[in-house]
Formats: sequence, structure tokens, C-alpha cells
Amino acid sequence: PLDGMILPGVTRDSVLALARGHADSTLPLEGLPDKGKFTVSERSVTMGEVKEASNNGKLVELFGAGTAAVISPVDKIGYLGEDVLIPTGPDGMGPVSRVIWRELIGRQFGTIPSEWSVTVCES
Repeated sequence: PLDGMILPGVTRDSVLALARGHADSTLPLEGLPDKGKFTVSERSVTMGEVKEASNNGKLVELFGAGTAAVISPVDKIGYLGEDVLIPTGPDGMGPVSRVIWRELIGRQFGTIPSEWSVTVCES
């Protein structure tokens, strides 16, 4: 069997930091559920779990994060000869990825002030 691998990276760490900051109320993000209704955990997830959650209407969304793509929503996954459908909004993103993407891009372009940003002056 093949094991899934989640590689470390700055974008992944940033997504997790934003999500954890919201979950513990140190960095509330407008558009995400209130404290107590939003948790962050890291664990392996099987395709069986994804399919079951999709079938039961409990799957909110699924997305990948990486340097080049920032956040890439997933709308379906081929599994055992059929497509497992993943909810997305009209823009292709889900309610969590949209907020996290907005926050990441805002910090990258300096429209959202952040301790992550460093001003570089040209001399």
C-alpha cells in the first residue's frame, strides 16, 4: 500500500498557523465559525472517511496548499471507479479555504498587516 505524505512547507505552516490562531481566538478570521465550532487537527485521513463524509453531507471541503498554488480547492476525487464529490462554492473554493486564501494573499501583498511581513526599502 501507498502511504500519503504531507510535506513541510511555509505555505502549509501558514495555513495551519492562521487556522490555529482562529481556533484559539488569538487571530480571529472573519468568515470562519466561532471558537468551539472550529478545531484544527493533523492526522491521516482515509479515502473511505472522505467518501463517507461526502455521502453523509458532512464534508465541508478539501484543499491542498503549496508554494506555487497557495491554496488549491478540490471538487472531486476519483476513488474505486467513481467520483467522490467535494463541495465548493461558485468561485471553486469552500468556506474555510476562501478565508485562509484571502488572509494569506493579503499578507503576501501587504494589504493585511502582519508580523510575518518585513518591509524592504530600496536604497
